[in-house]
Amino acid sequence: MAKNILVFEIDERQLGVSADLVVEVVRAVTPLSLPRVPETVMGIINLRGEVVPVLDTRKCLRLAAMPVRHTDHLVIIRDGALCYALHADRAVDLAMLQSDATDEAEEDSGPTGQLAKTTLGFVQLLNPWDLLSADDRAELASIVSSAPTREANG
Repeated sequence: MAKNILVFEIDERQLGVSADLVVEVVRAVTPLSLPRVPETVMGIINLRGEVVPVLDTRKCLRLAAMPVRHTDHLVIIRDGALCYALHADRAVDLAMLQSDATDEAEEDSGPTGQLAKTTLGFVQLLNPWDLLSADDRAELASIVSSAPTREANG
């Protein structure tokens, strides 16, 4: 079965995430910093009334930190009940895994960092579950659940 991948760039590296997990791509804004959050979290944004944590994808991948620029994008991911954003230099396009890509690359449980051949060339596949530890995911869920809801605000 063919699988679509959203391809995005960080430091001119082509990375991809399963399009099934992507809610949308938006222009980046500077997130609101919060105390006592996991070091890979840049802060939170308000996305049409929903609190969305923003991951520092560079830090997750052990790359040099960069401030948010007006040309950057946020890839909004739905990870079960938790919604969060991956900070990217730019979203490139949707690509399809090539038929000769490895079977492991087509599985959602594949490891972060695996290379896969797509219609746009080779990309490093990211599994969002690998970017956060279970403790970090629980902490983010707590932050999101304690934030005021759209209904409470209006």
